[in-house]
Amino acid sequence: MKKELALFLCASLTLVAGCSSGDVVIDDFESGTFNKWTITGDAFGTAPAQGAYPNQQDVTGFEGKYLANSYREGDRQKGTLTSAEFNIERAYINFLLGGGKTGHTYIELWVDGQRVHKSEPFIDSETLHWTTWDVKSYKGRKAQIIITDNHDGGWGHILVDQLVMSNTERSSVITNHKLSFKADKKYLLVPVNDAAPAINAQLTVNGQPEGIPIQINMAQSEVAYWVPIDIERHKGKEVGLILSYIEKNHTGYAQIKQSDDFHFDINEKYRPTYHYTPKYGWMNDPNGMVYHNGKYHLYYQHNPYGSQWGNLSWGHAESKDLIKWEHQPEGLTPDSLGAIFSGSAVIDKDNTAGFGTNAMVAIYTSAAERQTQSIAYSLDNGQTFSRYQGNPVLTDADILDFRDPKVFWHEDSQKWIMSLATSQTITFYVSANLKEWEKVSEFGEGIGDHGGVWECPDLFTLTYNGQTKWVLFVSINPGGPNGGSATQYFIGNFNGKTFKADELPYPLWLDYGRDNYAGVTWNNAPDNRRILIGWMNNWDYARDVPTVNFKSANTLPRELGLAHNGKHLVISNPPVKEVIGLRSESKKMQDIQVETTYTLDRLLNKNDGAYEVEMTLEAGRAESFSFALGNRMKEELKYTFNLKDEELLANRTKSGLTDFNKKFAMEVIKAPLVRKNAYKIRLFIDNASSELFVNDGQLVSTNIIFPTEPYNALTFEGPVKVKNITIHKIK
Repeated sequence: MKKELALFLCASLTLVAGCSSGDVVIDDFESGTFNKWTITGDAFGTAPAQGAYPNQQDVTGFEGKYLANSYREGDRQKGTLTSAEFNIERAYINFLLGGGKTGHTYIELWVDGQRVHKSEPFIDSETLHWTTWDVKSYKGRKAQIIITDNHDGGWGHILVDQLVMSNTERSSVITNHKLSFKADKKYLLVPVNDAAPAINAQLTVNGQPEGIPIQINMAQSEVAYWVPIDIERHKGKEVGLILSYIEKNHTGYAQIKQSDDFHFDINEKYRPTYHYTPKYGWMNDPNGMVYHNGKYHLYYQHNPYGSQWGNLSWGHAESKDLIKWEHQPEGLTPDSLGAIFSGSAVIDKDNTAGFGTNAMVAIYTSAAERQTQSIAYSLDNGQTFSRYQGNPVLTDADILDFRDPKVFWHEDSQKWIMSLATSQTITFYVSANLKEWEKVSEFGEGIGDHGGVWECPDLFTLTYNGQTKWVLFVSINPGGPNGGSATQYFIGNFNGKTFKADELPYPLWLDYGRDNYAGVTWNNAPDNRRILIGWMNNWDYARDVPTVNFKSANTLPRELGLAHNGKHLVISNPPVKEVIGLRSESKKMQDIQVETTYTLDRLLNKNDGAYEVEMTLEAGRAESFSFALGNRMKEELKYTFNLKDEELLANRTKSGLTDFNKKFAMEVIKAPLVRKNAYKIRLFIDNASSELFVNDGQLVSTNIIFPTEPYNALTFEGPVKVKNITIHKIK
């Protein structure tokens, strides 16, 4: 049993009366069976769960070994559990509740055939919380409990445990708590702690809802950082927050305050020097990347209200040179159709959509109960967008994972082409006006890696030896070559409707490191350049990395090409030429012949953790050699060239902080290595990231790291000859 209850065998009416004050367990699921329940559908299976199911986040807050969990085969299953009849014998029914707040996942109490209580999870959370029903007025009457999962979209599951009748109320929750302010400053500052569960907060102005609710990991007592809600345009009005729930004994909600200033630690320890990061908040996939009027526009999945995934908007930055980025206001924010998931942007130079000549048109996934495709347009160079009133422009009720539209103009067919991720395939659509779309083909069955859902496609051309080839990118999670997230690609031909892949040893991966995902390319880039940027993280541990005010950075921008690695065609993705302009000083060292070991100490006199290492490694007859960056704390990032087995191995098990997630410090990160006489190396280090480019990006391994101090030594294990060693400090 989960805890010993003072239950007595009563042999007389007097003793029965004396037992009435103890708790009565309706079910705690510790029998490991649903013997007390009638099951319908597939959601709950035939027996309780032991915590989380595969691919589910950790489930916490339940008691003992078992609970009712409808995530059995993911969010798509539906079903109910109906309890046997029981007599209500106490004043309250307490139970632990978690899962998805969808409106279609809930638990009910029925008394004499009438529903008298209905509760759904307070928030989307895998943590269970106590909930209480007051049943004093129903004592002595027969009742049943029905647990329902009737939702097949995201967060379509419910968690229930420890159903107990008691004379003590266990819940300390207040729902729909209202705070009110006379707006006289720029922001409402909300205290956040990522360890706290997320709650819904609805902004109101003069008593009326403003926008849709936002999710905030509101600090319960200890504040880790603050996030701002902009209320400047509402000065002089009554501004309120309705909090979906609070704990009575928590103090965080009482610390919400108005302020004209918002400060945060922009220089926190693992903030990169020369990679793009949001000012604050969570970031994942790059979106809407387009070049227009002399500027590269980078939009990205962004949470402006915390450093965890949620409230997905399109953050926005601009650059003239792909290196120096200027933060801009949010491009798109959630609306009644849902959160703003990934997508793309085009310049409609011929006004095919009717929004205006050279309008910037964003095509994106609206993510509510179902995923649909919507469009918005900007006439001020991407600063503000207007939603198309006919949204959504593309739906499919039969496909749950239906997202991430990448659109471009196909000159030969005079049509817009959309590549869309559709579960385990990429589906191609065509349109003359960006509003009406026709499905023309589907690609993916029986080819490539299918270890996880297909996401973030991109279709474009590259040239090799004077021949134009079509390339299709598909990001996949999980299923990457070293676990978790990664991007595979296919090389072939496209006729405006159908993509056909060449015969190559698929799956082929753009980057064999752990931390380059969801990368797509800029539309409309000058000089026909094909430039990519990726999200430098991995879904295996992205939520847990040890940064505070922000989560995640982008990779360096990379210029894509086709190359032959000695065995077959590959995508090369070296950093763009503009990164040379980052160098502030360079230190050239003598060539060395390493027989056993050799260490170059003090790579830079003042090493702030931002630099580039250039060198050439000549293998000779070696079967294996390696090099490693290290620091005084004996932390290291090591690369081993195993020529015998044709593998490049990256090892970050001793790289610094690694224990924040058990999936982070896997023993080796492998990449296929073609045996050659020499390897040209460029290694970029930026506080918390490493990007290794071999032979002009024919082989790439990107891996984030968290050393406690900068690596400032370079150690070789031979035999190997090292030539042209140069350390470039990056400002």
